[in-house]
Amino acid sequence: MMEDGTPIYVNNTQIENVESYIYLGQRYCTRDKNQDKEIQRRITVGWTAFAQHRDIFKGNIGTRLKRQVYNSCVLPAMTYGAETWALTTQAKNKLAVAQAKMERCMLNITYRDRKTNIWVREKTKVTDVIGKVSRRKWTWAGHVSRIRDNRWTLRIIT
Repeated sequence: MMEDGTPIYVNNTQIENVESYIYLGQRYCTRDKNQDKEIQRRITVGWTAFAQHRDIFKGNIGTRLKRQVYNSCVLPAMTYGAETWALTTQAKNKLAVAQAKMERCMLNITYRDRKTNIWVREKTKVTDVIGKVSRRKWTWAGHVSRIRDNRWTLRIIT
C-alpha cells in the first residue's frame, strides 16, 4: 500500500503492506527506526546457535575447542548485519550480558560461584562481541569510503 492508502497490485494480486520483515537474515522495520528489536533477535539467534552446539559447550571438552566453536558459529550469528546498527549503550549492554551468560555456560559456572566477568573472559578468551561489532562497522565504513563509482551505498551515505 502506498503512503496515501492506495493498494499496490502486481499481476492483479494486491501486495501485502507490512511494517517489519526479514530480508537476507536481517530485520527491517518501516516505522520503528530503533534497532533494539533487531539486536534482540540477533541475541536470540546467537542463543539458538549456542544451543545447537550444547554438547560441546556443556561437555568435558577443552576450553580451546569451545572458544573455536563459539567464535566460528555463535559470534557470527549474533553479529550478522552489525554494520548497520546504531549501537546505544543499552544495546551494547544487552549484547555483553548475553555473551557473559554464554561464557559462564561454557565454563559450567553460575553467578553463585562469585566469579567476575573479567575472570570468566580470561578463562574463555572468546572474541568480545562489542569489539567484533565495532570492527565490522569500521570495515564496512572503510569499504564504502573506497568506493569510487556511483553505487547506491555511496549515494545513500552522501
